[in-house]
Amino acid sequence: MARITVEDCEKVVKNRFDLVVLAAQRTRQMLAGDEITVEANDEKKPVIALREIAARTVSVDDLKEATINSFRSFLPSDEEEEDLDDIIEEDTYNPYESLSVKAIEKEGVQVVSESEIENSDDSVDSDNSTDSEE
Repeated sequence: MARITVEDCEKVVKNRFDLVVLAAQRTRQMLAGDEITVEANDEKKPVIALREIAARTVSVDDLKEATINSFRSFLPSDEEEEDLDDIIEEDTYNPYESLSVKAIEKEGVQVVSESEIENSDDSVDSDNSTDSEE
């Protein structure tokens, strides 16, 4: 029965890994007391979860959201989520930030000034324009 159920589930959830994660989440929900939405027939909870996914009696999007929330240590409010997005965009790690140029070069990293970068961009542009003229 489980093999047929997996094949039926692939019509709803294309990726088998995602299917396993979602079925596991639904199984945890049933063990926590959620009501079963299909006929049980003395089957194990994971098989019932797969049958529910295949029958579309549970929302795949709700299962995905519940899975994501189960991995979070706290659930941020909408305002906190926006703040976190801003922090992620602003926060960049620079391992050489406090080092001098000599110390960075000692590590084997070539240091290039902004003017050298701009000049190299100009030379690349001029190389491309000569190629296109030919």
